[in-house]
Amino acid sequence: MIEVELAGFGGFEGVELLQKLHLFKKLSFEETSQLGSIIEYVDVPPDTVVIEQNALGNALYVIAKGQVKVTRDTDGDGHHSSTEEILRLGDGELFGEMSLIDDLLTSARVTTVTPCRLLKMPRDKFEALLGSDDKLAVKVFRSFCRTLSDRLRRTTAQLVK
Repeated sequence: MIEVELAGFGGFEGVELLQKLHLFKKLSFEETSQLGSIIEYVDVPPDTVVIEQNALGNALYVIAKGQVKVTRDTDGDGHHSSTEEILRLGDGELFGEMSLIDDLLTSARVTTVTPCRLLKMPRDKFEALLGSDDKLAVKVFRSFCRTLSDRLRRTTAQLVK
């Protein structure tokens, strides 16, 4: 994976983008700014694997600009010979959030389709920030629970159809 740090991409823009995400909607501007302080801004060229399937995830990513595809190795050999595209994500969407809260291997591969500008929230910095602020940690983890609950309800509704 290739990452290039961006110069001149203001932190305020990153905070605004975080506040628009369902995951962080309930946070105040100050709390979102605290999360924004640990963000790394990266430019990633097309056809670059950002997250590999069956690897330990280490960050949450928000797409500031661009498009990624989420695929899964269907034959399980790890050689990408048989892959299934699950979905595509674009501007303002996030991926990799589960890596911030568990130590399980990733279930899919995320690859850039176009040049992407990503906001990267590394797990180690995320854990250090939440470890130093109990109130923020509770609010963030409640947001994670709400998001996961919403996803589970949507998935259950699709299975019932």
